[in-house]
Amino acid sequence: MKLKCLIIDDEAPAHKVLHAHIAKTDLLEAVGDVYDGKEALDFLSKTKVDLVFLDIEMPKLTGLELLQCLPYHVPVVLTTAYSNFGFEAYQNDVVDYLLKPISYPRFLKAINKVSNLITPKKAEASVKFPDIELKHEGVLKIINTKTILYIEAVGNYIKIHLDQEKPLLVTQTMKYISSLLPPEHFTRIHKSFIVKREAISEIKKTEITLSNKMVLPIGRKYSVLLES
Repeated sequence: MKLKCLIIDDEAPAHKVLHAHIAKTDLLEAVGDVYDGKEALDFLSKTKVDLVFLDIEMPKLTGLELLQCLPYHVPVVLTTAYSNFGFEAYQNDVVDYLLKPISYPRFLKAINKVSNLITPKKAEASVKFPDIELKHEGVLKIINTKTILYIEAVGNYIKIHLDQEKPLLVTQTMKYISSLLPPEHFTRIHKSFIVKREAISEIKKTEITLSNKMVLPIGRKYSVLLES
């Protein structure tokens, strides 16, 4: 079954790009095009859709304002030319944040997130926080990812900060450890830091605070990833 998509954007070229991407994606079907927030509300009040592509800067009602008054819960992917709305996107639980011009690979990554979000997963609870194996001081150590607060790059090592134990210094790369972590629960906020989403207690434009009061910087290019 295909996901019915609504495109909300005040610029016709943006609709054209999204239609081209949707046409190449078997999972998706475009069912509507609207060009401002009020028109979107009228459409959504009459038609149930499964996914919304939403521009932010629009006349009458901005995309962020529209998020506050959607008539029903629907996954939203923001599409914008501006990179400074990552915090607002995170607060409004959008699935992803696409910066224009939107490439098809980046579009497809967003759709995979949507698919993972809405597809029922059997025994999901048991795989939410998988165990990973890492060699620490010559010994293979099993770590449940739920116990990780954040991971820090330290030269040729990574330091794994845990909620109840001392940090572990491991000879590995951020790229490798990132490949082991469930993306639903971990996000990279800086070239030197990966954090567990559930451990974040406060987000500001340039830094986050974790549940253990640790304050970490947000890298400029990673700020938009905090939404997804």
